Amino acid sequence: MHKFNIKNIEKLDNPQRRRTMPPEETLAKFNIKDDGTLLDVGCGIGYFTIPAAKFLQNNKVIGIDIVREILEVAEDRAKEINNIEFRKSEEYSFPLENNSIKYVFICNVIHEVENKKRYFNEIKRVLKENGYLLIIDWDKKEMPMGPPINERISKDEMMELCTSIGLKTIKDINVSPNNYGLVLQKA
Repeated sequence: MHKFNIKNIEKLDNPQRRRTMPPEETLAKFNIKDDGTLLDVGCGIGYFTIPAAKFLQNNKVIGIDIVREILEVAEDRAKEINNIEFRKSEEYSFPLENNSIKYVFICNVIHEVENKKRYFNEIKRVLKENGYLLIIDWDKKEMPMGPPINERISKDEMMELCTSIGLKTIKDINVSPNNYGLVLQKA
């Protein structure tokens, strides 16, 4: 199972990533409204968490990650922003109440999860009724970056997995040449 190594932290924010997946423009494609809390699962250094705070000026953005050291970097980067909170999380147990989140955002994390169904059930647990799951993940094709192809989950596999736990696909989003995007809703 491929897990992100904190020694490669520079990969999380670099000129190439900003060219192919600029955070503000990418988030705008998901049509996030300022009408509830956004949870950034596997937030890393806050690449999307920090710009999401601009979209949700009247609401909170929560970033969770399983690596305390990476959360410290995110906290330092966001110290001037008052509607962001970072929390240490366990992989299959998020430090949040049931049905408390309007938007769950997750980018390039699913390939690191061994028990995907259990993971998605935890996402579903924290999502409000009619809340949205916003996914960005690697296309399942050979490329010089990203995880090994055998650890990627295709867009069709992702939709099938989400449907199996009761999430409905709302929209397919063109995110970048190497990634797909999906908007799903908890019915």
